[in-house]
Amino acid sequence: MHTRTWLCWLIATTTIAILAPHPLYHILLMLVVTQVFVRHRDDRPLARSFSLFARVGALIWFGYVVFSVVTVGGVRGATVLLHLPAIHLPVWLGGIVLGGPITAEALAWGATRGLGLWTLLIIFGAFNALVDHHRLLRLTPRSLFHAGLAVTIALSFAPSLVHAIQDITAAQRARGHRFGSVRSWWALIGPLLAGSLERSLQLAEALEARGYGRTLSAAHNPTRVFALIAGLLSMTTALIGWLWVGPVSWPFALPVGGGGLVLTAWAAYDLSRCVPRTTYRRERWRRLDTLTWIAAAAAVTVVATIHLIDPTILVYYPFPVITEPGFDLRVGAAILLLAVPALPLTAGVPRRAYRVRADRRAARQETVSQHVLSAQS
Repeated sequence: MHTRTWLCWLIATTTIAILAPHPLYHILLMLVVTQVFVRHRDDRPLARSFSLFARVGALIWFGYVVFSVVTVGGVRGATVLLHLPAIHLPVWLGGIVLGGPITAEALAWGATRGLGLWTLLIIFGAFNALVDHHRLLRLTPRSLFHAGLAVTIALSFAPSLVHAIQDITAAQRARGHRFGSVRSWWALIGPLLAGSLERSLQLAEALEARGYGRTLSAAHNPTRVFALIAGLLSMTTALIGWLWVGPVSWPFALPVGGGGLVLTAWAAYDLSRCVPRTTYRRERWRRLDTLTWIAAAAAVTVVATIHLIDPTILVYYPFPVITEPGFDLRVGAAILLLAVPALPLTAGVPRRAYRVRADRRAARQETVSQHVLSAQS
């Protein structure tokens, strides 16, 4: 799919995960994201990073459950399951209580909050494994090219780390090394650190050789930089005034914030003209991209409307007495709309058409090569 489509899908899934902190909706969202990942995955090393995000999310979820059990600090909830020995920490350590009565409500609360973070990690893991980071970098404005490159390198850190760990592990096992005790894992950590430093130096040399950080001579005009800083300061001042005083400050916050926004946009546009950029290959917009945009917009609209009308439908709160979570069919249908990229009928048409065109192009090239060889002979 198009890179802008993946960004739209990421924003829609993240928005629904934040607006609906409900365990059933989060589980359904995780299943939808996993299905989309399975449908579009390939053999690149990026696809292997999805399992890393899923395992880290499971570890965080388990940590939330354990944390809700250990740091109770008193009876929370009416359904007491068991009693643990209580340990009162001193004031300089927070004064919290470790242990005590464990309630089903506390366990449900910890599991629900951990499930929310697990869902977000799976969403970003799927996006990181499916999107092309080089095309993602091209979407950044030219004035923010350096920041976009830093974000792209940070996104590719997890896939490159997983690929390096797999290569080092396979090489060490081929030499007869067996990973067992803690000391045996130094055979993985040592080469991993050395390889990371070597890749960092190679990246720095490649950036320097390609002229990274060099701009046109007009970019050194300090007026643009001062305008950008003044615009950001104006928007920050308007935001602080709005949060500090409240809605009464809108006669001051609206013109200051609006002026800062206009000034920042002008400075960013003027700075982008000083950064040259060329396009080697443009992405194609397919029918699947249009369907995904429509489905993502409809899903976010439905969930946001329900959040404005009756937000209790989207929230699960187990206190004071635990109850079974409810499920609204409208929210479930909105989440299922995010699975449109996984449909085999819509996803398979462009791929088959591309293969047919590639086969025809290869046949033409082979015919031309045969004519050339016959002419030479």
